[in-house]
Amino acid sequence: MNNSRVAIDASFLLKLLLPEDKSNEIEGHWKKWIENSVEVVAPTLIIFEVSSVLRNKVYRGILVEDDTRNIINQLKYFDITLIYTEDLLDMAWEIGSILNTSTLYDCFYIALAKFFDIPLWTADKKLFNSAKRNFPFINHI
Repeated sequence: MNNSRVAIDASFLLKLLLPEDKSNEIEGHWKKWIENSVEVVAPTLIIFEVSSVLRNKVYRGILVEDDTRNIINQLKYFDITLIYTEDLLDMAWEIGSILNTSTLYDCFYIALAKFFDIPLWTADKKLFNSAKRNFPFINHI
């Protein structure tokens, strides 16, 4: 397994951006990766997924518009390599069949980690529990 790269999903990134349960642990991983020059990768989908969650939190009154705009501005400068290839779509589709899921969002993160043979980090316990047997490179924070 490649140790110079890691993949993250939207749940991981959201806990890095917002003070939530496990945010300190996630910040620790992030700082360690930066110190060790580990490249953090994610499918381009992560930007759409994270900004959608933030928008929803503003809409529901959980976050304030101005504060969230600052978070969105921070997001633009995070050192994450965004990746999309046609291979990811095919792999995500296959993974969706293996996991018997109705959506493919999470499958793109798994596909990316599988494609590069790297660990995937998630804060999504449901995803971790459903995928860990078939995809042992997935890690839950």
